[in-house]
Amino acid sequence: MPSVPEESGCRRSRLPAEDAGRGLPPRHSVHRHRADFTLRSHLGEAIAIETNLSYDTRDPLAVTLSFQRAGGQPAEWVLGRDLLVEGLVFPVGDGDVRIHPDDEDPGLVWIHLEVPVGRAELTGCCRQLAAFIGCTAAVVPFGREMEWMEIDASIARLFTEDCDDLPES
Repeated sequence: MPSVPEESGCRRSRLPAEDAGRGLPPRHSVHRHRADFTLRSHLGEAIAIETNLSYDTRDPLAVTLSFQRAGGQPAEWVLGRDLLVEGLVFPVGDGDVRIHPDDEDPGLVWIHLEVPVGRAELTGCCRQLAAFIGCTAAVVPFGREMEWMEIDASIARLFTEDCDDLPES
């Protein structure tokens, strides 16, 4: 596995200059990888789905999976980086997100996503996911995530985001 993100197929971008004005250090960046996933329907159909994986150093504990839907906005899922790593090796998660290697094909991983209105079962390539995880670890090593956390900036962003997105109490 490459130790340099750019050698792994990573598309790296520095965050825009206006982020620096919000107190974020200029070292922050976003890393994106493309991955091959297959959506498995409840009828057994397999549909290839365009997927992008992203890692933002401002939130070093999380990764985002973005699934492109035909003619619509991408569906995004944010999950723990450690959950994705562990799911490549053994079954993890409960509730909304569950990840496990395929029982018969060690090159595949299953990701089960569930929301009140439906669920999705996907298979992905372990090699592509491992390359993405390797990129994230090259940028922010495991166990050093707290050094990248910008607690004050995160709290400020939380209070400036649209209140319609917050659950009612």
